[in-house]
Amino acid sequence: MTHPHDPGLTFEGVVAFPTQDLEEAAHFFEHTLGLSMTAEDGPLRFYDLGEGTALAIDSSGQSGADPYLLFSAADLAAAAEHFLQKGCQVRELSWAPGAGFLARSPEGRTVCVVDAESLREAP
Repeated sequence: MTHPHDPGLTFEGVVAFPTQDLEEAAHFFEHTLGLSMTAEDGPLRFYDLGEGTALAIDSSGQSGADPYLLFSAADLAAAAEHFLQKGCQVRELSWAPGAGFLARSPEGRTVCVVDAESLREAP
């Protein structure tokens, strides 16, 4: 599913997204990724990713693991430029040169973007 506000990023998955600072996380998802909050329920905020899928951000302190967000893109250069324009640092994946990158926001949030074709070919 591709979100209409990004340069061809396709959300592939999330393990968990706990946060201690809900406003900072909201800034990352709304400003950097261009998502719109669709609902709020206590410590939870929901962001529509399209096709009936939503991302939940939890600030309750109940979750433990660091977040891991994975996106794919058909055009890695355009995706990297998007993150650079949003003030992120972009670093190529050392273990897979040319196949993807990590983008880290000034607030410390990191996403991994991989080549869509390579991802589809993976076993």
